[in-house]
Amino acid sequence: MKIFKQLLIILSINFAGELLSEALSLPLPGSIIGMLILLTFLLLGLVKEEHIAETASFLLDNMPFFFIPAGVSVMVSYQFLEGHLAATISTIVLSTLFVMIITGLITQFLIKKKNDD
Repeated sequence: MKIFKQLLIILSINFAGELLSEALSLPLPGSIIGMLILLTFLLLGLVKEEHIAETASFLLDNMPFFFIPAGVSVMVSYQFLEGHLAATISTIVLSTLFVMIITGLITQFLIKKKNDD
């Protein structure tokens, strides 16, 4: 029952993000808004980490599984990429490098900050 409660919390917050995105016609996807709401709730203490830890860990541990539908969609609709192959590959490589660099810098900053405390 504990896992269902945790999943209900996570999905409810995600659904609230989807509703806000639609209702306010925001340029951000509802899932991102939901993550920001969850972050805010965690920082304010409205949701405790223990309330969602087990289910969140399960979802994070199995995250690659959730990318399978997106990968299949790209393979099925490859004809839409014809003529844009160089731009697509460049975008993928540059965005991946950008994410890796920013993630590394933030991780180094947080480790340094933790060691200073």
